[in-house]
Amino acid sequence: MSKIVAAAGAISLFSMSGALAEDARADWLKRPSADQVLSVFPREAWKKGISGKALVECRVSEQGALFGCAIESETPEDAGFGLAALALTPQFLMKPAMKDGKPVASTVRIPINFRMSTSGGRLPEPNDVTRQILSNVSWVVAPSYAQVAAAYPQKAREKLTEGRATLTCRFKAEGRLTDCQTTAEEPKGQGFATAARRLSETFVGPTNLVDGTPTDGIWTMIPFAFDLDMLDQSKRVIGRPQWAALPTGDEIIAGYPSAAAKAGVGAARVVIACEIADGGKLTDCSAQSEEPAGLGFAQAALALAGSFQAKPWTAEGLPTIGGRVRIPIRYEFPTEKPAP
Repeated sequence: MSKIVAAAGAISLFSMSGALAEDARADWLKRPSADQVLSVFPREAWKKGISGKALVECRVSEQGALFGCAIESETPEDAGFGLAALALTPQFLMKPAMKDGKPVASTVRIPINFRMSTSGGRLPEPNDVTRQILSNVSWVVAPSYAQVAAAYPQKAREKLTEGRATLTCRFKAEGRLTDCQTTAEEPKGQGFATAARRLSETFVGPTNLVDGTPTDGIWTMIPFAFDLDMLDQSKRVIGRPQWAALPTGDEIIAGYPSAAAKAGVGAARVVIACEIADGGKLTDCSAQSEEPAGLGFAQAALALAGSFQAKPWTAEGLPTIGGRVRIPIRYEFPTEKPAP
């Protein structure tokens, strides 16, 4: 009889937020189990009986979710262990770092070992053990801010409890999701996983990968964050949006204020605040700050707002449509002519 082990025991954490006090750094609430590590084990490596490891660096949001994850290293190279580690990150639940009594974003590095061992017999086929997991999905449609706020569990509302959940779902041919299973929930018994499953019916993803492969039958993991600020319509917290479209450098230079150019001002910074409308476009924008002031940078930044388009769901598991976002825009005008 075969004994298969995909060990998660080597999953640990190194905090890189050196400015924070030791007891305020991000820490674990829940790590993936050995079975969950096994579910993302690279198929080709599994077929060949190859073990491996990966190191990923991630940001931890104020809600304790991982975002902005990148592969630091993987061994052996090009065997898929780095991508497998990235696919695993939505399952991590963490306590956010704290500073001055408030949660703050921080950076962590997470080493993950993928180990397998057998004793007698042969390994089962990878389709029977592992799943093809699609990470960093660019959703076509996702729940809006209003839909997530409305789904906030009543029990958690009454107790003023925040929570998170992660679902593992399978794509259908038309990009919708089916067979959603609860992968993680914190805290349990407050209804967060149930709310996430209801919201999963709203998601629509791509029907094909970049190489043309259909997504039908591929699995994905979706994080959900239920933040108490969602219950305050004046705050409309959405986390850190990912952008489907941004202004080009040529657009920024073309809109550089003539008054600033005449005055020889080579750099400026503007912060605009906008609402994210249906389709991810920005609306109802206003300038929050402008340095230096009075030279037209605020008006130029507001004119660029039409070139932004937000994706409907963030890596932290928060909606964007219907929320508000602050966007810093930095101007740097070339002061020297380019070499021929």
